[in-house]
Amino acid sequence: MLDFDALAAFDTHVHLGTREWMVDSMGPYHASVERYFNTKMEPVELSEMVDLYRGLNLGALLLAWDAERHTGRPPLSNRRVAAICEQYPDVFIGFGSVDPHRADAEARLEEVRDLGLLGLKLHPTLQNFEPDDPSLAPFFESAARLGLRLLVHTGTSGVGAGEPGGQGLALDYCRPMRLDALAARYPEMSILLAHVGWPWHLEALAMALHKTNVFIDISGWKPKYLPPDVLRDMKGRLRRQFCFGTDYPMFDPQAQLAAMEELALPDSVAPLVMKDNARRFLGLGTAG
Repeated sequence: MLDFDALAAFDTHVHLGTREWMVDSMGPYHASVERYFNTKMEPVELSEMVDLYRGLNLGALLLAWDAERHTGRPPLSNRRVAAICEQYPDVFIGFGSVDPHRADAEARLEEVRDLGLLGLKLHPTLQNFEPDDPSLAPFFESAARLGLRLLVHTGTSGVGAGEPGGQGLALDYCRPMRLDALAARYPEMSILLAHVGWPWHLEALAMALHKTNVFIDISGWKPKYLPPDVLRDMKGRLRRQFCFGTDYPMFDPQAQLAAMEELALPDSVAPLVMKDNARRFLGLGTAG
């Protein structure tokens, strides 16, 4: 397990930078992501990714990917992510991914727990499901019973952006408020709203203000461009519920760390946002 006390920071939103995810899973969506983020993403070897994070003394929450039913693209399996975390326990903690509409979804949740993964990454737009669909109640009941945390994509998506019909992807499924009843129903289940939920970021802030089991990550943004309401609450009343994240490989971790330094967060806030809140979200205790 990671030694949080020894880390400079913890990145709560990391995809695998190898061909397995960037080419195989992303496939026809790759170009829209590069255009949206104005970046060029070249696959790397796993060892290169590990060296990058070790060199920055940065821990990482590595995310599996299961959007096969809707996109037709092969998943990055839970077993693969678990194996990477087992191989590099000083760098990675893992989250699985399960399409809630899979016929064997609840069995797959059991597998996520049994593999030692601490939670679940969900992407309602890519997985084409509505989080507040009553038929999915058993799925979320099982996730809560198994002690799995949720990291959920909220807000718009670079995937499909700038394409006719957004490549068939519906944004409304990722409105933060669609998760509010779930957060109320399972107060013991921590839920991390990814990417601040823009353009519905006020919903995300309202949820976090109302429910202490709701966290927000700032991944997918250059920090200086975060909405003013988000910056204000991250520095103030929600300082214990915001988490640093990059959305690697769309963003360079070293550049994002430098950009966070430029924000000049107060000394009472920076340790919380950069790693301590992530530790609480993951259920790994509090700062030593």
